[in-house]
Amino acid sequence: MRLPRHEGQGHLEESYEQAKRRFHQLEQRFQEHPDLHQAYSEFMQEYEELGHMNQINEDTSSTEEEYYLPHHVVFKSSSSTTHTCVVFDDSCHSSNGLSLNNMLLVGPTIQQELYSIVLWFRT
Repeated sequence: MRLPRHEGQGHLEESYEQAKRRFHQLEQRFQEHPDLHQAYSEFMQEYEELGHMNQINEDTSSTEEEYYLPHHVVFKSSSSTTHTCVVFDDSCHSSNGLSLNNMLLVGPTIQQELYSIVLWFRT
């Protein structure tokens, strides 16, 4: 996925091992909760179908920069519904100490300042 980045910031280096370690932690959790594994699989399949990620062939060397994004699953169950959310860790550092958050441009602030909100509430 193409993202707006800082120019001259460098590039992200090795992230595979950390992402792999986090995924193995997820697999252990899936053994305890098979329903969580099913919900996770459906989410990731939909994510790939939407074009937000793609499978990388490890046999061929790619000229594009590859970054493996560590993630975990938040699973909340209430009496009527079950909600599964996959949370991506953009602040996880690669081997050179940079994270995806360090590399990306910051968007504009879209909410009002806290002072304005408090003043509006008081009036």
